[in-house]
Amino acid sequence: MSNISIKKIGITKLETDAVVNAANTGLWEGGGVCGYIFRDAGSAEMTAACNKYGHCDEGSAVITPGFKLPAKYVIHAVGPRW
Repeated sequence: MSNISIKKIGITKLETDAVVNAANTGLWEGGGVCGYIFRDAGSAEMTAACNKYGHCDEGSAVITPGFKLPAKYVIHAVGPRW
């Protein structure tokens, strides 16, 4: 039988395989949660990893290492604008 647990914790503090970032198509460091993910992971490292992709279409996603985050990976998913 499976268990579900609820935790009140910031996304950049989760010890998990991956967290999902609501990214923009340019994969640039944004504001809000995206900004926190970049800053806590290491802005320079995350920016360099995203720059290797350069672009991500709406409805698509790319994956980078988590760098300084407890999460192993960050999935940068670009949702629709509307």
